[in-house]
Amino acid sequence: MNPGNKIIELRKDNKMSQEQFAEVLNVSRQTVSNWENYKSYPDISTIIKISNVFHISLDILLKEDKHMIAKIDKEIKNSKKYQKILLGIAIIFMIILCTFLIYIFMYNRAKNKLEKQFSTAIKENNFYKNMNGYYSLDLNNNITYTVPNQKMPSLLDFSLHFHASQLQCVIELGDDNKLIIIWLDENYYGATLYNRDTKKDIVNTGLLSGKNTDQVSVIKKATGVDEKLLNKVIKKGNDLYKDFYK
Repeated sequence: MNPGNKIIELRKDNKMSQEQFAEVLNVSRQTVSNWENYKSYPDISTIIKISNVFHISLDILLKEDKHMIAKIDKEIKNSKKYQKILLGIAIIFMIILCTFLIYIFMYNRAKNKLEKQFSTAIKENNFYKNMNGYYSLDLNNNITYTVPNQKMPSLLDFSLHFHASQLQCVIELGDDNKLIIIWLDENYYGATLYNRDTKKDIVNTGLLSGKNTDQVSVIKKATGVDEKLLNKVIKKGNDLYKDFYK
C-alpha cells in the first residue's frame, strides 16, 4: 500500500480532517495533502512521530512500502555520514584548540621569563634609558653599549622570543670616526668603522666570530684601536648578551 493511502486511512480512522492531522504533526495542511496525493513523502522524524501519536508500529506503517523503506534507509545512512563528518570536525577543532592553549601557555612562560630577565639585566648592569628610548651603559667616556627597549611580540605574532635580540657597542675614535659593533648572538657579531663627515662606512667586517682572534686583528689594523681594548670590549659584549638574552 502506498504511504499516501495509509495516511488517508489513518486520518479517517481517527475522524480527522487534513487540517487537524497537520496540526497534530506540526506541519501544514498542504504538506498532508501532498502526502495523500503521492507528491511527497514524510521524513523519518515525521514517520516516527506518526507512529508515536497514533500508536501504530513502524512495521505496520511501513509494511510493503519498499520506496519508503529505501528512503528511510538512505536518510539513516546520510545521518550517520553527517554524524561522522561532525565528529571529524569536532576532533580537528579540539586538536587546534588544545594546540593553541599549549602555545598560549608556552608564550606566557617565555614572556614572563624573557621580560623579567631583560629587566633584571638592565638593573644589575646599571643601564640607563637614553634620549632615544633605548638603554645604554657607558663603559667609559668613549665606549657605550646599547640595547633596544625589549618587549615580547603580541600573542598572535606566534613568536616565543624578542623580534630582534641585539646588543650594540659604539667606540668613539676621534677624527669623526666611530667603531660600531653589533651582536646578533653570543660570539656572533659584526663591526663597522663609520665616518660622520662622509656618512659612509670605511670598513665593514660582516658577521664574524668573537672567538676568531684573526678577525680582531683585522679590526685593529683597520681602525687603529688597541687589540687589547677590542678583546675587552668584545668579551664584555658577550657577557652582556648572555645576561640579556640567554
